[in-house]
Amino acid sequence: MSPRELTVSVDDDRFDVPRAYFADADVWRRELEAVFRHAWLLIGHESEVPAPGDYVTRRMGLDEVVLVRSEAGELHVLLNSCTHRGTLLCKADVGNTSHFRCGYHGWTFGNDGTLRGVPRGRELYGKDFDKSQLGLRAARVDSFHGLVFATFDQELCSLPDYLGPMAFYLECILGVSPAGTDAPYGSFRFTHLGNWKLEADNLAGDGYHLRHAHRAGFEMGLMGAQAGSVEGVCVQFEHGHALRAQRTATDAEEQAFPGYPEDRWPEIATQLSPEQARMFAHSTVMHGLVFPNMAFVHTPRAGGFDDGEVDAAMMQVRLFNPLGPDETEELNWLVTPRDYPEDWKLSAFKTMQRQHGATAFFESDDLENFRRMLQVNGGRETNRLVPANFDLARDVAPFTPWFDGPGNVVGADVSEVNQRWFYRHYLEMMGADA
Repeated sequence: MSPRELTVSVDDDRFDVPRAYFADADVWRRELEAVFRHAWLLIGHESEVPAPGDYVTRRMGLDEVVLVRSEAGELHVLLNSCTHRGTLLCKADVGNTSHFRCGYHGWTFGNDGTLRGVPRGRELYGKDFDKSQLGLRAARVDSFHGLVFATFDQELCSLPDYLGPMAFYLECILGVSPAGTDAPYGSFRFTHLGNWKLEADNLAGDGYHLRHAHRAGFEMGLMGAQAGSVEGVCVQFEHGHALRAQRTATDAEEQAFPGYPEDRWPEIATQLSPEQARMFAHSTVMHGLVFPNMAFVHTPRAGGFDDGEVDAAMMQVRLFNPLGPDETEELNWLVTPRDYPEDWKLSAFKTMQRQHGATAFFESDDLENFRRMLQVNGGRETNRLVPANFDLARDVAPFTPWFDGPGNVVGADVSEVNQRWFYRHYLEMMGADA
């Protein structure tokens, strides 16, 4: 089934997406070409490969790649496939090496991707054999506050242009320290049942499900300060990015940054622009999506634990790869200011594991709902009669945000405006009829 065969209802009265978009294998194959090939995709964090020769293996869609730091100290993202017969080169998840040698015919590549050695090369290929044309295929690579992105689309805009005004908000979290960022505990990888877009639209700005799907967590007091009186906004950006931001409702002029050491507050205010500091002060939660498949969740430390730990804000970065229409690979990282104390980082890590780890209460609740949606999405009559609906808060009451920031800022804490934005951009890339 092609996307053009799936009619999407997008008008003044309804915003419906056929359920086949979350279950059909042809749609999934089309996504890999139409969406993932034409986007900057998160690969990892620079601190995962700090020394020459350090590498980690990742995926870009279904393409196996290696993020490696060369002997010259440069970052490369290379297709993990020998240019002779296509064999998978690097089989380990993480390591350090000066070269990658193919286990099939012994071709050897430097950690910058250049072809260094071919057994009996001159004898079998002749004296005019040009190894320089047979290096590992490399993606374009760029970084943003330590986060490494890559794309194989040579015509796509630069990473700064791709992020656009979303960078204003990401820097509120990633730019609080002049020392930069760190991923002190590396990455955590797991797979789960469910279509990748369910996680994307959830993290793009779904505040509607919190009190229902995560009711137990609220009743246990695991949300701490987040459970109080708050105000929030949803923001949309070019290229399909979106976020939801919340803060404690207050008239106070003091710029407090919950979850960060008080002696660091002046530094944070200096690192950020005045409008960024105003936006970030008194923050309770911020989560969003860098289209198509990078998400982040930032929250002050949750309450409910008498464990003597320091208060520490948690910034989790996520990557979700579509292994099929019904299976998703997820990687997540805790990202912290590089120069913050180790006990602060550990407390932030424990918060992440309690709230958003693979078996934490947020993740367990959401993954169970994604699995239940998968269970019914393939049904013929279900798809015909029960499309996915995104009509919540079509008419948002006027609201003046507490800050002057870029993007399309909508004064609504609970809305599906971000989901509508995500699917409009997604459907445009897919070439769907709406």
